[in-house]
Amino acid sequence: MRLCHEDGTLVHLSYNAGVHPAEDLENLIAHLTRYAVPVRRRLGVDRLGIGLWLAPAVADHLTADRIELVRLRRSLEERGLEVVSLNGAGGRGMGQDSPGPDWAKPERYRYTMALAKILAYLLPDDVRFGSITTIPIGWRRDWPADLHAIASRRLDRLSRELRGLHSVTGKTIRVGFQPWPGCVLETTEQAVERVCGIDSEYLGVSLDACHLTCGGTEPGAALRGVAAAGSSVVKLGHVHSTETPQALLEDTLSTILSTHPGTGAHIEVETHGLTIPAKNKGPAALVATLAADLDWTRRNLTALGLKLAA
Repeated sequence: MRLCHEDGTLVHLSYNAGVHPAEDLENLIAHLTRYAVPVRRRLGVDRLGIGLWLAPAVADHLTADRIELVRLRRSLEERGLEVVSLNGAGGRGMGQDSPGPDWAKPERYRYTMALAKILAYLLPDDVRFGSITTIPIGWRRDWPADLHAIASRRLDRLSRELRGLHSVTGKTIRVGFQPWPGCVLETTEQAVERVCGIDSEYLGVSLDACHLTCGGTEPGAALRGVAAAGSSVVKLGHVHSTETPQALLEDTLSTILSTHPGTGAHIEVETHGLTIPAKNKGPAALVATLAADLDWTRRNLTALGLKLAA
């Protein structure tokens, strides 16, 4: 869904479709038809934002076969869905035991660039900015000092390639590194220090509102710290009805709009922990849960003065 701030800045509200990951394109489209379309209809909107997770094999398939990429975009358009963000951290995020290759490995760079090329094509024609969430470099326990230089070179190359992609497509794809306990980038400050020194325009930070709160950091304060360092917040996620109080959401939203004017805001509703009971009850219960969370977030955003955009 699109909402509009009083200054005309768009706010993209999506839900993280990693709640029903697919290992191939056919199943991905089937999942979107089975879940996302009914969610959109329940919400009564013509267009619903989806934060896609693409398995590495699917990403490789889409970059190798232009016809299949065209098919995916048409499938999204036909179903009233749009994609402005991709989850490049892994199917279920850094909180799981296997987030995939770290940034010292070439596989992580190749996967992220594949996602960037895919997203640049999937972005609606009137949207200039796309976001990709990635892992916070790697697990700290597996990170000897000699890997620091290797990862830095890969991030430098990523920055150059994203700039080149913009020159070809006119789309700005930003990659956000999400801090996580036990990782090389464990705090927002560490993420800013490491990423901003390489590129503050195309590389930034993805923040999890509930994770920050649990760690004793207010999202608004973290957002202001990122902006003060000259970096950008690529995406704000894990916003949902049971763990994000309205006062916290209001401070977070007003801060992200005031500190990053003109670039829009990507806000993603996380549903992993909430939908386990619903998933056990079948598709209808999961659809109801997803729609309820999105509706709660939409109502709170409009209460702050945002308007639904066409």
